[in-house]
Amino acid sequence: MTSEQIQQIISQGENSTIQFKERIDDAYKVGTEMVAFCNSQGGSLIVGVNDKTGALNGLSFEEIQKTNNLLANAASENIKPAIVIYTETVVLDGQNLVVVSIKSGKDKPYRDNKGIVWVKNGSDKRKVFSNAELRVMMQSCGSMAADRDSVEGTSYNDISIPTLKRFLYEKYTPECVAAEIKNTTLSTTDIDTIVNAIDVNFTIEQLLQNISLMDGNGQLTLSGLLLLGINIQRFRPVFTVKCVSFVGNSVASTEFRDKMPDREMEGNLLHQYNTTISFINRNLKSIQVEENFNSIPRLEVPLDVFVELLVNALIHRDYYQNSPIRLFIFDNRIEICSPGILPESVTEESIRQGISKPRNQLLFDNAKYLLPYTGIGSGIIRAMRSYDHITFENNHTKEEFTITVLRQEMITKLRSDHDSRTNDYDNDYDNDYDEKILAFTLTPRSRKEIMNVLGLSTHTDNYMRYIIPMLEKGVLAMTLPDKPKSKNQKYVTTEKGKSILKKK
Repeated sequence: MTSEQIQQIISQGENSTIQFKERIDDAYKVGTEMVAFCNSQGGSLIVGVNDKTGALNGLSFEEIQKTNNLLANAASENIKPAIVIYTETVVLDGQNLVVVSIKSGKDKPYRDNKGIVWVKNGSDKRKVFSNAELRVMMQSCGSMAADRDSVEGTSYNDISIPTLKRFLYEKYTPECVAAEIKNTTLSTTDIDTIVNAIDVNFTIEQLLQNISLMDGNGQLTLSGLLLLGINIQRFRPVFTVKCVSFVGNSVASTEFRDKMPDREMEGNLLHQYNTTISFINRNLKSIQVEENFNSIPRLEVPLDVFVELLVNALIHRDYYQNSPIRLFIFDNRIEICSPGILPESVTEESIRQGISKPRNQLLFDNAKYLLPYTGIGSGIIRAMRSYDHITFENNHTKEEFTITVLRQEMITKLRSDHDSRTNDYDNDYDNDYDEKILAFTLTPRSRKEIMNVLGLSTHTDNYMRYIIPMLEKGVLAMTLPDKPKSKNQKYVTTEKGKSILKKK
């Protein structure tokens, strides 16, 4: 790392991957900091910088030697399992700084020598007590994979043969075509004929074992059961989708417009997908998009949106969570609630940018031969291009990831509220929320920080209701106006906004 790079880093202060220490003299304490880096995204510890002011306080030759020895000791004796670190001495303004580079670990979770698991929390760190978080760490580095686990009691007899034929044909299309096996004749083609076309040396069981959909004892792995099973609920009763259309906008409502019986959802992922799409089709409104009365109507929310979001939920949910996916249709929104929080290092914002980290890699790699997705992690981006009124919530308390799609009724109301609030600024300024926002954003704040201080969620409706009108009236401004959807976007009170505050 060059002195110019160090200077730039110091000028930007501490964050989740950068930490300053003026001196280190406690192997245990610095060990906890390195544990946090290893369990998160990795980072650098810079010794010789005041963490409060950023002022330099360089190390002497003797201090450099002592610091390196202490760091090496902490990495090997105070972190379980031990890690390898890289240290270097960088001279900045004539002062010696020790820079420690720590990589994100491949054997998570790491612990200090007291057995405590630490992760980064902004520029600080925190202890981890949740089993869900520990499980996410282990899944992220391949230590655990529910989709590869064998399902006790299953066998080849639990496979849907029509589904198996479809899967093999799609996965091995060139081999099948070369053997003159046609898509239109699959139903009458014997399984052994298809297997011989793929590899004459394999039986069907050997072929399934070779692609990890069956184990060496003839039992299906969870991926094999989910994709090919006749009735996966016989072995995993809650690995299903609960579909309910409510009257009103509360899950506490006792009045339903439609509710999918559990028995209709029994089956593999392809069956669950088709059944859920049918439920959505019959419970959303159709709208006329052209003036011609005879033109074909479309759903109020494009069906492609649900194709992407539903497949995402079926493939990426946490199969260590013993609970179903829930699809709720309310008057103003649709919610898809997937068991399990997002995989490590994936956030609501990174999802919007197309960053994908499959939790169930085996399932992810094979589901594309049955379900309608590309297998390149671009589903969320395609859904948002089709329909922009989608929000995400990674709820650690509930241990679930929720996608909310606003319905046209809600969007119309939000636009009406937005127009009303915008007009109110022309008359008089008298809104407690707006006053809180203006006072809070005297220092640039993110959308999430603003909503937190208001006690609101980060849903699009709240953004449209409270922030957009303030931007349009010039009392609030973006720090990155050329990149309105940047994950680094913040909002700051303008001079016009400050003048309004002074009048209060």
